[in-house]
Amino acid sequence: MRNIVFIISLVYAVSLRSQENQTLSIFDNFNSFLLEEVVFGLVDYEKLKQDPERLNSLVNQIALYNLDGTSQDHKTAFYINAYNTLVIKQITDNYPVNSPMDIKGFFKVKTFNVAGETLTLDGIEFTKLIGPTGDPRIHFALGCGARSCPFLYDNAFYPEKLQEQLEFRAELIIDRPNYVFVDEKNNKVVLNKIFDWYSDQFISDAGSLIKYVNKHRFYKVPEQFNVEFQEYDWTLNDR
Repeated sequence: MRNIVFIISLVYAVSLRSQENQTLSIFDNFNSFLLEEVVFGLVDYEKLKQDPERLNSLVNQIALYNLDGTSQDHKTAFYINAYNTLVIKQITDNYPVNSPMDIKGFFKVKTFNVAGETLTLDGIEFTKLIGPTGDPRIHFALGCGARSCPFLYDNAFYPEKLQEQLEFRAELIIDRPNYVFVDEKNNKVVLNKIFDWYSDQFISDAGSLIKYVNKHRFYKVPEQFNVEFQEYDWTLNDR
């Protein structure tokens, strides 16, 4: 009996160690890739096109990753990193282009193998990220490859730091005038178009778009200000 208990304990310990090594491997690989390839939110797609080996290796890891038994924060961090990596992959495969919108089916048609499932970018965003969490901060963590998108971060998201990282990203984006421009002279605030596209999510979270902005902003926007939306710049985030 004692031997059986020992064997079960050993198998469980090996399983935990294997899962831990998998976690460290892929999240650290996401992190080192972004640190090397992203500069001020911009990506050198021409360089990646010429030498895609590291990117392709990361895409293969995304396909084979096992999410069984992981927490929601673990899944969310994985899918955010996977989304950002697969945006880079799809643009690199089609480079040169002037915009991700030049690639047919960029968000809704092109599929990828993600942790054993076949998903589009929209599938990752809405069925694996927003759907299970209902957290609009995730929109600030996803880089869609265009200049008006929340700029691509040069660090990976980690499960154990996810909530802190999402809050930091929301504050960082909302504090920038090219995403939230407060026009005090004309009593209005001009918001990035994502606040229009996903307004129901932001309003559901806070009661109004301005209230949501004020949740993450040090200098508050007067609630009586009018809300307008910026034109979206779909130009590629190339460098």
